[in-house]
Amino acid sequence: MSEFVVAVVKQEFESHSSRMKMYLDDLAQIVNESGDALEGNAFYYHTTLKLFPALYNKQVNLFWCGKQATTKICEIGLNAGHSSMLMLLGRDSSPLDYTIFDIGEHRYTRPSLTYLERKFQHIKFEYIEGDSTVTMPNWIKNNQSCLESYDVVHVDGGHSEHCISNDIKNANLLVKKGGLIIIDDTHLHHINAWAHNFVSSGNYRFVYLLPSHGYTHSAIQKI
Repeated sequence: MSEFVVAVVKQEFESHSSRMKMYLDDLAQIVNESGDALEGNAFYYHTTLKLFPALYNKQVNLFWCGKQATTKICEIGLNAGHSSMLMLLGRDSSPLDYTIFDIGEHRYTRPSLTYLERKFQHIKFEYIEGDSTVTMPNWIKNNQSCLESYDVVHVDGGHSEHCISNDIKNANLLVKKGGLIIIDDTHLHHINAWAHNFVSSGNYRFVYLLPSHGYTHSAIQKI
């Protein structure tokens, strides 16, 4: 993003602030009613509902990435739906397939998805619950026509080497040429290494995002 594009994207992001606050308040209520502590996300400190101001750039980045999708987004790790909300916030009402893989360990996840389905009725959500290192290969095996068809894949699942290695390899199978893979939690060295390894392969390039702080992320584009 050039400086001009950054200014335009930020201005557009801010234009949705009232609607975003409504979504945040509603999702916070869902989390509170679940009784589970909120896992790390794009708005709050880990295990709290205290806003983390350093995540602002990350929010703008996800907002922009969502607008790059034309037909399909895949999210690995829904949690309470904050990243999904950001990626859908600035889009028009054109139809979009949104495929979600989540382990389903939090009681707020399914109610959060139900909320998103109600607020974004033009989006066709598909939710696959379970360990993504198992469910993604099985889903891909049964949906071969979906290979290299996704505009954006957001990798935000487990942090173990086993999880990230499988998730990013499966993301590579799903994302199309010119599509984006967003890799979350790149402040963790072993996760950041996967982003650099994919770029070093010559099949991807880094995409400029606003510098992220706190829980950092990066985006790579298949070439």
